[in-house]
Amino acid sequence: MTTKVASAARTTNGVTSVLDSIWEVVRQSDLKVGDQIPSIRELSDRLKVKQSAVRDAILKAETMGLVTVLPRAGAFLRNSALPVAPSTSPHDGSLSGIIQTSLAHDEPNLFYLLDARRVIEIELVGRVAEQRRLEDLVPMRRALKAMLHLPADTPRPPYVSYDVRFHNEIARLAGNHALFSIQRILMQMIRPHLVEVPFSVQRRKTTDESHAAIYQALVAGDPEKARTAMRVHLSLAYDSLLKDIEEVPKSAAD
Repeated sequence: MTTKVASAARTTNGVTSVLDSIWEVVRQSDLKVGDQIPSIRELSDRLKVKQSAVRDAILKAETMGLVTVLPRAGAFLRNSALPVAPSTSPHDGSLSGIIQTSLAHDEPNLFYLLDARRVIEIELVGRVAEQRRLEDLVPMRRALKAMLHLPADTPRPPYVSYDVRFHNEIARLAGNHALFSIQRILMQMIRPHLVEVPFSVQRRKTTDESHAAIYQALVAGDPEKARTAMRVHLSLAYDSLLKDIEEVPKSAAD
């Protein structure tokens, strides 16, 4: 009996140790709420532990509310449990820390955040179209391809993760670190709301087409076309959220 207890204790400690290591990878990778964590195989190779140990640690993370595990899709960071990275601490003097502390001081108005995003990102995409090299678009294309290839019945978190990555790449390529920092923080704050936006097959098709239109304008190096495509795309989320507000909430009995 004592041997079994000791064995169980070693197993528990081992799982905790692997989970701590996984979370260090999450921090180092600067993953945000809704992002997909590396696969079991990738974590196993990176941490030099068995895949079964990684699997057990991820299952523990799920029971702790740290991640959501989706069949055939992977594990995604949950909104309520993402550890606060040092760079976003209220005592951090970095530009990102100052901006995020300022925005989070009061309860943010979602539509103010969406409006701020629209002002910034329409300008950023125009700049990218003016100065991009085709090879610069590779990371953006990868995010777009992954997004478009997700099955139609894929839950929202994986789709939103690639969506955010696509837009963050646009901001990065614009070359202005201050605007990039602001845009990333806005996306981080808006992301939970994007996950909750009702999604239909037609809505998915329209969103995919608008992302593709943005990318095509960047490939063509056409600033005005890029700004127009971005304006149309950002209006989709704004209008969808407005429509959601207009609907009367249903009771549990409905």
